[in-house]
Amino acid sequence: MAGVGFGAPVSPVQNQAGEDGLWVPPEDEPVSAAQWGNSAGQVAPTGLYTPPSIPQPVNPGNSARPPMSGGAFHRGSATMNKPPASLSSLIGRDFFQQPVSKMRVMMGVIVLIIIIISGSAIGIIYFAAKSAPKTQTTVPIPTPAVPATFADPFNDNTYGWNLQSVAGKYAVQVGGGNLTLEESNHKLLWEPLPGQRSYDDFKLFVDATLTKGDAGNGYGVYIRGGSDANSDLATYYRFALYGDRGYAIFKGDANADAPTKLVDWTPSTAIQGAGKVNHILITANGSALTLTVNGQELKTINDTSYTKGSVAFFVSNVTDAKPGTQVQFSNFGIYPLKA
Repeated sequence: MAGVGFGAPVSPVQNQAGEDGLWVPPEDEPVSAAQWGNSAGQVAPTGLYTPPSIPQPVNPGNSARPPMSGGAFHRGSATMNKPPASLSSLIGRDFFQQPVSKMRVMMGVIVLIIIIISGSAIGIIYFAAKSAPKTQTTVPIPTPAVPATFADPFNDNTYGWNLQSVAGKYAVQVGGGNLTLEESNHKLLWEPLPGQRSYDDFKLFVDATLTKGDAGNGYGVYIRGGSDANSDLATYYRFALYGDRGYAIFKGDANADAPTKLVDWTPSTAIQGAGKVNHILITANGSALTLTVNGQELKTINDTSYTKGSVAFFVSNVTDAKPGTQVQFSNFGIYPLKA
């Protein structure tokens, strides 16, 4: 912000009368650029006090969030909006008036500085609040009142989940209200429902939290899975959430080298980031498959490839993340479609 200066005082002259007998003020002297402010208050040759120049305020710097960490799939990036430019400059001006006392000049300068600082602070706070990203409040999804087709509170391993684990590679635990999956070597770990259960149309409810690892890691649910001689999940639909607040949907094909991206990585403010719980609802209704997170419907796909199959949970330690990630599932239940 440009400083506000005071013009050099006009050299005093003796009072004199014009031709009509009236007093005539002296002519204004031109003011040079060097007279628009001084490095310190000082007494001018005329004996009048010349106030110091007002210091230049520092413009706020730009702030940007670095790109979100990525995975094997496309990643988006988000950049905070730049803060506003400095407020309009105050134009310096001469004051053609009787000089005021030194104390009054200093008080005026102090008041002006306070006004400038207060205005700048209010402007920065306003634009910072306006530019801040808005976070969606999590909304628990109410479960149906009818009995579940299958549900597990994860208090213990009553239903016989596969808890096979290898230290330093992967681990599965059940207890304390959570099913915990941990993968440490940049791979995807899935955990099918016990008992070789198969489902066609349904509503699946589960809460999930990415509790360890980089934000780019993924987790979620397989539905309508099918096995072959090489894999327990050769065919499937996979609904993936990521700790950097994105989601994707994949279809597995036993005859393909890689799954098909039905929905590529997509950011959503409805999804909570790493360390926060997400309430997930997956609705399977014939060929229509719908993903809802925290009460907001994110996507419905239509695909007729698979009509029924197994359900599984998974966690994915993506290749460009640091080794190791963990997810916890809770409040899980599968209900009839019309419940």
